[in-house]
Amino acid sequence: MKICLSFFLLSIVLVGFSQAHSPTKDSNLSYNWFVSLNGGVQMSGIKDEDFIPQNIAPAFSLATGLWFTSEIALNFGYKGFYFNTIADKDKHHYNYYFGEVLLNVNNLIKGLQNRKNTWSVLFHPGAGLFYNVYYHRPNICAHIGVINQYEISKKISVFADISFIMGWDIYQGNDDILPSCVFGLNYSFK
Repeated sequence: MKICLSFFLLSIVLVGFSQAHSPTKDSNLSYNWFVSLNGGVQMSGIKDEDFIPQNIAPAFSLATGLWFTSEIALNFGYKGFYFNTIADKDKHHYNYYFGEVLLNVNNLIKGLQNRKNTWSVLFHPGAGLFYNVYYHRPNICAHIGVINQYEISKKISVFADISFIMGWDIYQGNDDILPSCVFGLNYSFK
């Protein structure tokens, strides 16, 4: 719960920061709405015994957000459908509704900017409501991840995202982690 509260407070501070700093005119991210769709794989856990083929399940996410400055955006979305565990052979269906802050590392650290702004590294901490349909139980979880994004046109970019949903008693009665690796498309309404 402390982790979720920390991420929530960080989000408020960053949104306040973004409102106080106006975007630069040459930024291609400022005040842009966007939607993203991605798919990939996930598994339950990061211990050595978790790295088996039976533990791999599909991952899907749909999100929308807004860049307030060239450095900071807010993003809201859905992630699901199910994950497998090594404890049983059942599909553990879930719904994860989340909010997060996107931080463009390239623009935050001036030395990492590239001239055309075609490649970006985005750090995204957040929190959300995780509902385990298998257990019929809601849970508040935090997540964190890194996105490697490449802009192929002014409106479309492709990305790879490695992220982790972290919570208490998601599926095994103690601290649980659901890592995922997904690839996707991002469409900006520029």
